[in-house]
Amino acid sequence: MRRIILTISWLISDSLIFIAAYCLAYFIKVGWIFSTDLPFQTFLYAVLITVPGWLFVMITMRNLGLTRKQNDIRNFLYIAYACIIGMAGFTLAFYFLKQTLFSRMLLLICGGISSILVFIWHVAFDKIQRSILRSGSPTYPTLIIGSNREAKNLIEKMQQAKSPFMPVAVLDGKGGGESEISGVPNLGKLNKLEEVIKQKQITHLVQCDQLEHSINFVSLCRKNNINYMLLPFVLGVIEDSVPTESLEGKQVVSIAREKSKWLWFFR
Repeated sequence: MRRIILTISWLISDSLIFIAAYCLAYFIKVGWIFSTDLPFQTFLYAVLITVPGWLFVMITMRNLGLTRKQNDIRNFLYIAYACIIGMAGFTLAFYFLKQTLFSRMLLLICGGISSILVFIWHVAFDKIQRSILRSGSPTYPTLIIGSNREAKNLIEKMQQAKSPFMPVAVLDGKGGGESEISGVPNLGKLNKLEEVIKQKQITHLVQCDQLEHSINFVSLCRKNNINYMLLPFVLGVIEDSVPTESLEGKQVVSIAREKSKWLWFFR
């Protein structure tokens, strides 16, 4: 229920901010008056017509994903792209309503302000929704398999960032070790796996160790409708960012030779 309420709230608030951004751009361009050359009512109608299409682009690009990190340059570029599409849709809507062209500068101001305001709101909303998703009974209770250094590092980052994926338990195939990691209890060996899944109502399982049990983990996750995640370190991959690509329809882990940050535009 929290996910539904948050998503609806996000859609409504994004719509209002998009409309407000265009209204602000209008008054910045024409002054704090209602221009007869550029009727505000027609301008507002065009914005309202544009909103559904703009939201559709935002949704298809997963800009409204509750588990997505919003404070990221790539996410800003996605939002900016959606706002450019929205700007194009607004231009068409206004033309069909007024049948005349208007200030190109106004159009650029609309696109710039909407991109910036929506991004700022997404960063703020992300902080709010992370707290809500983690409060009380967490929305995405996550089970960590393994208690090695990489597992500990992952848990620490998830806790510090208040990740929507809230680690609630750790299981270690070797047994022993610390009783808890960054406040997350270590509940013992893998023989308690099914018990912990039912007790904690696990929605996500992150494998950080025990490569030999991968097939069993995947089968168990499918059986219990759990999202399975595998830390690349388990496969011997030590890269911080390991993208996946499609190789003739098959998903593969890809480690590029080049280190340029701009290459992802062409992947």
